[in-house]
Amino acid sequence: MRNTTIKSLFTLGIIALSINPQAHADDKNGLSGSGELGFSDSTGNTVNTSFYGALKLKYTQERYTLKSLIEANYKSENGTQTEERYLIDLQGNRYYSADKSYYSFVGGRFEKNEFSDIELDSTFSLGLGKTLYKTEATLLNGELGLGYQNTDYVTDGVKSDSQTVGIAKLDFSHKINEQVKFTQDFAITSGENNTKLESNTGFKVKVAEKMNLKATYKYRHNDNPATGTKKTDTQTILTLIYDF
Repeated sequence: MRNTTIKSLFTLGIIALSINPQAHADDKNGLSGSGELGFSDSTGNTVNTSFYGALKLKYTQERYTLKSLIEANYKSENGTQTEERYLIDLQGNRYYSADKSYYSFVGGRFEKNEFSDIELDSTFSLGLGKTLYKTEATLLNGELGLGYQNTDYVTDGVKSDSQTVGIAKLDFSHKINEQVKFTQDFAITSGENNTKLESNTGFKVKVAEKMNLKATYKYRHNDNPATGTKKTDTQTILTLIYDF
């Protein structure tokens, strides 16, 4: 089961990476993205190692956009692994206005997190999105949708959970000045079995033409997690981002 899951995640990652790689990042329509990496290693009385990596890709045309996000988390303390999480998030938007402020979307989200007893959490969704507020410095975007979620657990003998879910998302960004940008996104996925909240708060500081430093606080909450696991996970990370 585990090998099958890893192969599925790898296949989805290849699909996410294969979106017209010949498009130019500077074009209004075409391929753009960013690579993000954070790593820390401490020795002495306490030995800690942590790694965070993310790849975002976006392919835009006049009437549609394809987006993908791949994340990987790893952490160990005194030689004992304490975190290993993988995420793939894919979404396609179909626009209905010239300014791309109103659209429908379809998406798929796949998470593997053995330390939360999740072998594979899959969510397929569709819905509507709208740009709620936009200026040169500020952008607020909202989405509402419906989806189907299935969760397979690591623990042997524990049955999979499936549910129909409602999904709501808000994505906010504000350019404080030419060097500093604040970002905040919030998502809620709610069904009969559980409700999941996820929030990402960040400050992005430009250090070169295509290079940025980012400090991020991640918050995830599941009101009905697997037996023996905590409801809330938080993470504070400092990463280097390269935009292309």
